[in-house]
Amino acid sequence: MLTATIVVAVGLVVSVTAVSGDTRYLASGDSYPGIVTSQLYVVLRFVAALSGAVTLGALVHALTCTRVTKSGRIGPEGYAALLIAARSSSVWLMSSAALIPVSAADATGIGLGDAVRRGALLDLVAPNEAPKAWMVSAVAALAVVVLTRWSLNWVPLAASAAVSVIGILPAWVIGNAGQGRDHDIGTSAVIVAMVAFSVWTGAAISLRSMILRVDGRDARECDLAVSRHRVVASCAAVLTVGPAIVVAVILLPSGAVFNSEYGRFALVAGALVLVSAVLAVTAAVRRPPSDRYMRVSAQASSVILVFVWALVVLMAVRPAPAFLVTASTVYDVFLGFQPTGPPSLSQFASFWRFDFVTGAGAVLLAGLYGWAVVRLRRRGDTWPLGRTVAWASGCLTLLVTTSSGVGAYGSAMFGVHMGVHMTLNMFVPVLLVLGGPVTLALRALPAARDGSAPGPREWIVMVVHSPLLRVLSNPAVAVGLFVLSPFAVYFSPLFDELVRYHWGHELMNIHFIVTGYLYYWVIIGIDPGPKRLPHLGRLALLFAAMPFHAFFGIAVMTMDRLIGGTFYRYLDLPWVQDLASDQRFGGGLAWASSEVPLVMVVLALVTQWARQDRKTEVREDRAADRTDDDELAAYNAMLAQLARTRK
Repeated sequence: MLTATIVVAVGLVVSVTAVSGDTRYLASGDSYPGIVTSQLYVVLRFVAALSGAVTLGALVHALTCTRVTKSGRIGPEGYAALLIAARSSSVWLMSSAALIPVSAADATGIGLGDAVRRGALLDLVAPNEAPKAWMVSAVAALAVVVLTRWSLNWVPLAASAAVSVIGILPAWVIGNAGQGRDHDIGTSAVIVAMVAFSVWTGAAISLRSMILRVDGRDARECDLAVSRHRVVASCAAVLTVGPAIVVAVILLPSGAVFNSEYGRFALVAGALVLVSAVLAVTAAVRRPPSDRYMRVSAQASSVILVFVWALVVLMAVRPAPAFLVTASTVYDVFLGFQPTGPPSLSQFASFWRFDFVTGAGAVLLAGLYGWAVVRLRRRGDTWPLGRTVAWASGCLTLLVTTSSGVGAYGSAMFGVHMGVHMTLNMFVPVLLVLGGPVTLALRALPAARDGSAPGPREWIVMVVHSPLLRVLSNPAVAVGLFVLSPFAVYFSPLFDELVRYHWGHELMNIHFIVTGYLYYWVIIGIDPGPKRLPHLGRLALLFAAMPFHAFFGIAVMTMDRLIGGTFYRYLDLPWVQDLASDQRFGGGLAWASSEVPLVMVVLALVTQWARQDRKTEVREDRAADRTDDDELAAYNAMLAQLARTRK
């Protein structure tokens, strides 16, 4: 039935595209490449979007909703979901690879056949964003194809899911949500929405497959999958609907909701998503997997989600109505907003642009940490207040840095951007590491009972003790990433490319946080993990790495080339009269700010060292006391023996 549904959905896409003809091209001012190229592009986009979603969702289902052996390998039901992911990833790879030339031809308005005859395909790829996005998707899909056939272990498959996320996003962040006014908010919102919707779709299809083959032997496994899928689907639905509404508000003016194809597609898609959510909830509440309603609802939910993807793709290939109503300024194109004046404390405090990736992530991390602390205290256990304060401070700093005026002006001015970079790379990670989140999670989360499926606690343990994390937390690797990353980003064409897009800022922010966290985890981490250096070695590592940030700052201050100069010249902010001066300010900020976290880390490291020494002394004193007691007992026994001998 699912195959037939996909065929019907493809037919819907083809029919709508045929009826629309060149309408969407005329609306955006692009040339019409012909019916064949136009149809091929839309069909391939649907196939790539759906297969990528099924790949990610099936992997998440295998990782979270099925059992894992003691050796960390997925069980039979997980393997069934893995087969779905492996097959869909192959389709994803082929469709993404095909979209590289097809999207280039569609974007330039030249028929694919004409481009091939002229030998101009490579020339069409270079100046367009779409084929580059599909290159990234194809590479990610290839990696997933290899990983899903290479390993049955939980951690490599979790890495496959992460790679799938990277492959799914490029086509969406360069689309409607990543353009025009408010695209900074739209980009972060569409990242969350599309990842969540992909998980929801693939997990639903995997659950459907399991339910349809359930029998008396594996009913227990299916019960587990259903109960856990309810949690996965509920979280995915919330993370899909909320950001999707934000994107719809940005792209759909009120008058276009009913008066445009885009708006009508959005209304139908929203209604179908709501129906699918209701089916998932009602089917999963106290119903056995063999129940007829359970089977029907699983089928219906999967069918509905496939048609939602068809509607989403039909919207994605059309210009959003918002672009046809209001002309975009240069600030709308490059920033997504109009800066209201020169940067100041009042602007930083009042000019908020909420980031659905890092900002929402900070709120979520703070909430989960607080829940874990409360859970510990209700159980009668204690948790150091200092760690809670450190974590809360790190989350608050992350929220303010990325979602307040600091983050907004950081995308417009190099000097402020460098302040954001230093904060995310050197201040936020220190505070988060001192919070000890892994230790807290291992204490707060319940352990899985013998014979039961692993839960969040076991997942954390598998990741912490995985070979991948052992490599990343190796001092040489962690220090290398921390020290060399700024030079690789800013002293190459990479920054000039990333600074133009909000997804580029998101990527840089996440990279800075992760590399900083890995480095400081090696130096002052209190969480369990691979074997660490002794405290003296960590102190030497700290002092060896820190001067490189000062060198980096000095190099930025003294270099002749403007970093990101083309982008900042296009912006032409009236209060930035001299771009070179702004760059020198950013370099000076990088130089000066490297000293403050050094003091924080040294204090933390020395404190940990002193505590460790005190624990060692206490342990040795106890051992000495036990030894003295044994010697005294032996001496008394000897005297007693001598006394008996004399008698």
